[in-house]
Amino acid sequence: MQKLNLFYKLIFFFFISQFIFSQKQFKPEKFKDPKIILDGKISPDEWINAIQVELNFEINPGNNTPAQKKTIGFITYSDTDLYVAIHAFDNPENVRASVRSRDDFNMYRQDDIVNVSFDTYADGRNNYILVANPFGSQFDVRAINALTDEQRYDGSFNMDFETAGSIVADGFQVEFKIPFSSIPFPNGKDQKWHFNIGRKYFNEKNVEVEVQSQTFDRNNPCEVCQTTQILVLDDITIERRVELLPYVAGNLSGKKSSKNASIDYDSFKPNAGLGLNLDLSKNSGLEITLNPDFSQIEADVTQIDVNSSFALEYPERRPFFNRGTDIVNFTDGAFYSRSINNPILSSKLLSQGKKSRIYFLTAIDQNSPYQIAGEDRSYLGQGGQSFVNVFRYQRLVNKNTRLGLISTNRYYKDGGYGNLFGTDGWFLISKNWRLTYELLTNFNQEPEANWIDSQDRIEGRSVALNQDKFSGSALYVQLSRNTEHWKSYIFYRNITPEYQANVGFVVKNNRRWGTIFHEYQNFINKKGLQFFSVGTKADVVYTFQDYLKAISIDGIFGIKTYLNTTIEYTYDWDVFKNFLGKDYRNVGKSELTIQNNPSESFSLMIRTTFGKDLAYNEKNPEIGREFTLFLMPSFQLGDKFNLSPSIRYAKLENLKTQKEYYNGAISRFSARYQFNNFFSIRIISEYNSFVDRFFIQPLIQWNPNPSTVFYVGGNQNSIEDFNDEFYSAFRVDQTQFYLKFQYLIGL
Repeated sequence: MQKLNLFYKLIFFFFISQFIFSQKQFKPEKFKDPKIILDGKISPDEWINAIQVELNFEINPGNNTPAQKKTIGFITYSDTDLYVAIHAFDNPENVRASVRSRDDFNMYRQDDIVNVSFDTYADGRNNYILVANPFGSQFDVRAINALTDEQRYDGSFNMDFETAGSIVADGFQVEFKIPFSSIPFPNGKDQKWHFNIGRKYFNEKNVEVEVQSQTFDRNNPCEVCQTTQILVLDDITIERRVELLPYVAGNLSGKKSSKNASIDYDSFKPNAGLGLNLDLSKNSGLEITLNPDFSQIEADVTQIDVNSSFALEYPERRPFFNRGTDIVNFTDGAFYSRSINNPILSSKLLSQGKKSRIYFLTAIDQNSPYQIAGEDRSYLGQGGQSFVNVFRYQRLVNKNTRLGLISTNRYYKDGGYGNLFGTDGWFLISKNWRLTYELLTNFNQEPEANWIDSQDRIEGRSVALNQDKFSGSALYVQLSRNTEHWKSYIFYRNITPEYQANVGFVVKNNRRWGTIFHEYQNFINKKGLQFFSVGTKADVVYTFQDYLKAISIDGIFGIKTYLNTTIEYTYDWDVFKNFLGKDYRNVGKSELTIQNNPSESFSLMIRTTFGKDLAYNEKNPEIGREFTLFLMPSFQLGDKFNLSPSIRYAKLENLKTQKEYYNGAISRFSARYQFNNFFSIRIISEYNSFVDRFFIQPLIQWNPNPSTVFYVGGNQNSIEDFNDEFYSAFRVDQTQFYLKFQYLIGL
């Protein structure tokens, strides 16, 4: 009995010691005159005063087991900058890395990387994660307290910092220089942050391994709360940024007047604009942009929409709108930045204190999208000028409770408006249980306009815009529980028939929708089976007229196995579905996704669906047999050259007659040569057989930091109106050449 008691005491001491270690305090000595040169080589003379941080714990696939490869971090600082260096020991022949452009997500998936994470407010609200590969290529991301990776990581977050890396005889080394002016933290010259350092590599069996400077609790769903090592920085200098961001741009375009004509070019069109970034305090900043150039230099990946009755959502790529938008990320799409299409003037105020956050955006939009949600269809039109503002306030009541307010307003120049107001909350009931809600209401008056051509009606109101007044509401409540092995949630959505978000992306309404999800997962940590999960999800949907809309049951299965291969399978069985007033039963289909990353030179993504689905865009929708395939291999040819072809194929045919509702593909090809971390040449081409159109986009780009950019490129494509069976789709009917130079000036 005494031996048993001694055993329990030893176990207790072990866990207490781990907790104490994870809370270890690091207090580096400040450089009076820093002489660190960022060259990717850790010189003992340069880093002589730095403290050392060892990465002792393997957190994946091991569960806080001793790290198999040695990694040491070094930290020091000056009045204005934080310096971090990481030495990752390894056989240099095993190091995986390529020279990449900034924020290239493939680096995160395919390369060896190191990262440093900061919770500067030490409250578990968010982490700022700075990543670099062995060549110093950068990636940064903001992580928040959320349950899924899709919700947790904001890849649009950008921070200005410097990195350099090199492969050395015993592994690789990376150096970071992080200006205090570029990272948010509380006011005050004496700081106490939470931080940790991490590394990801691929072992001799090609298994992805993660190590960290502190332990990680898989039973705690709050990942950002587990950044708890303490970094003490005394007597730093807080500099307020005043930055100008001018740009000059221009384009030359032309098109054929007829199929056999030559291209007629318009005159060169110059353009210019100005941005101002001003720090009002350490944690409050104002951004103003006049005549911004928000044109994309890379075309969105075309989505197949031949069988969608709702508008499709595309990711935001414009840096001005990306900064700070994690606070306005709502379940229901109450705010969608791409609804602000072409602003002539916009301003944004961001403020983050110890207990609150504020986001206030205004814009004068010259071309305003107008979207109407419906029960089975959405409607999209292009409107005129409008004035937009978005106000968001979030209060951190305590570490377990957050409350927020949201207001979005859009007033159209030619009459009409859309106002939305709401509140939301986040409650941590216990370590594993959390409750969230969103409650929103809208008040609208339509403009008198011909932006939408439809004879449909919604609850007695015409879809056509004729100055109707209406109001609606939406409620979202989710109760979830997450542990190391179990993930569960109950989700209820209540969306009235006249709910609309004029500065958001809401395409479905008239739903009382309940969801139950339950999944078991296990980290096996074997060569052939590193991880598996199995789960189920059930949905029941009623309308506000109390008729059954849908009953759906999903079966979900996933594994991670040899050659860094992840396989996910879902069977979606619609037991009952009502669409446009017609009932359908036993509509089921499978979705299979395979991601494979066997080496640094090759990766593969395959996603396919097969089974039954409705022909939604037919006049009388029937059940058809569906097959879709998305195939995207990626080839890294040396350290600098990448090829990424892809194909999206979709087919749907009538079950009885075998008549094809559609059958086509979108083929895309991307090639990029990265001379260094800042300078690249790339070319993208795409052929869409659904509309028989082709385009090609070459681009030369220099991008030394998130704000400074120079590019010159073009866009050549075919015109659908000129198509016929004797005419090649791979032709150029219209063309555009463009250039832009934008430079960040610090005052």
